[in-house]
Amino acid sequence: MESGKSGTVLGHLLLVPHGIRLYSERIGCSSIDAYDATSFIFKDLLHWLFVDYNIKTFTFIGLSLNAMQTRSDEELTPIIEVECTVYEDPEFIAFLKENGIKVTFKGHFSKLPKFYKRAMKNLEKITEGFEEHELIIMVGYGLGKKSLFHSIKKRLFRDIFAVKPPDFMVSTAGRGFDALFESIPEHTKTLVVDKYFPDLTKTDIGQFVEYYFQ
Repeated sequence: MESGKSGTVLGHLLLVPHGIRLYSERIGCSSIDAYDATSFIFKDLLHWLFVDYNIKTFTFIGLSLNAMQTRSDEELTPIIEVECTVYEDPEFIAFLKENGIKVTFKGHFSKLPKFYKRAMKNLEKITEGFEEHELIIMVGYGLGKKSLFHSIKKRLFRDIFAVKPPDFMVSTAGRGFDALFESIPEHTKTLVVDKYFPDLTKTDIGQFVEYYFQ
């Protein structure tokens, strides 16, 4: 296990994974292929965070409900299917069990497909007794009506921060936090990196942790 200064560890990391579609444009693949590749990065990321750096809680910001309602079915359906496949992957479930990782989904789920909600509930049930680590996945958060979307989305994050505020927030693809967060807890450290989410490596994670402990 790797850690920060004086053997201390990072308690709660929140990641905003921007840049997947830009990544697909750069390498010349479809956005669906990019999301498929991202599923492997996601699983590697969990190993780096929970096993290599012993981070207690990791919050992953997934698709908003607004994105689900504004993107075409042609693009959206395969993305949801890829994510669902990860949640039902026996090797992924075995990894969660082996490392005591509790999975919690947060957001508004009414517009999500039934098969996706079943996979979410099953994963939460399988891991509900684990206490070593927690993976929080934000999905379907906010509302589709643009007049209400930003204020409600920000309020949801504010409420979550009140319960379990992150120690460190990282956003990729050079995008800041203003579009998502009305305010950030005073003690929370932030970092914006230019790399696209699918390009992240274990070395990057190590550099993030080093930055946090500076």
